[in-house]
Amino acid sequence: MPTPFFHLSLAQDLLKYPALAEPVRAFLVSQRCAFLLGNTAADVQVISGQKRTATHFFDLPIQPGDTPPWERLLVLYPALGQPHLLDPQQAAFLAGYLCHLRADWDWVLEIFIPVFGPHCSWGTFRQRLYYHNVLRAYLDQQLLPGLRGSMEDCLGSVDPDGWLPFVASRHLQAWRDLLTPQFHPGAAAQTVEVFAARQGIPSTAYYDLITSETRMQAEIFVHIPSEQIEGYRQHLLVESAYLLESYLGAAVRSIFPAKMPQPASTAISPSQA
Repeated sequence: MPTPFFHLSLAQDLLKYPALAEPVRAFLVSQRCAFLLGNTAADVQVISGQKRTATHFFDLPIQPGDTPPWERLLVLYPALGQPHLLDPQQAAFLAGYLCHLRADWDWVLEIFIPVFGPHCSWGTFRQRLYYHNVLRAYLDQQLLPGLRGSMEDCLGSVDPDGWLPFVASRHLQAWRDLLTPQFHPGAAAQTVEVFAARQGIPSTAYYDLITSETRMQAEIFVHIPSEQIEGYRQHLLVESAYLLESYLGAAVRSIFPAKMPQPASTAISPSQA
């Protein structure tokens, strides 16, 4: 699934996405830091020790008829589906959290399963898992320069206290404190180290590969062209804009009463996943 840095890059693009309804954009810009942190927060299980299904609301492999996780979360916790009754920061955080779930679900269906999954015919499954991690670490290296600047102060200013009934606040705060120093000038992202430790492969093997465009082309992009990743990203921006309008639209009209188109009726339908 995408790394926190990929999620943050998507969130920044969403805030500028032309098709996003203006009242929704205005609200999210006004609560930008909470929205950005929410886009990473589902990965809090790294800190909390919870099972991934407890924070992502879907299991692998995805089965036909499975409820999409952004819908499942709101079914299990209906109070979170009423953003007009939430604190604005919490509502923006939840909007980002739902976008994270959509991004992970689509990544599994569009990138992981068809290119790296257990039924692919190239390499071994262990090798494909390694290359999947290498790809994500490589994308981080490409995206991080665009995330530097005020990101550390922005994320660090958010206090997610009592915002999720299924995650202790102290774990969300610890997640924030783990993530934000990686944006400090001169700091390095910990993506490679996390992946290397998880799979028992030396971090030097990762760096040797992600710093060689020749090897990346020959070993990874031969299986997944960059156009496929960009296609995933563009499709996700469309679907995430619909998701944000479906979740926040009615709540923000009275605050930012600009003309806003109604979201498509299939915006968050399982058939569109």
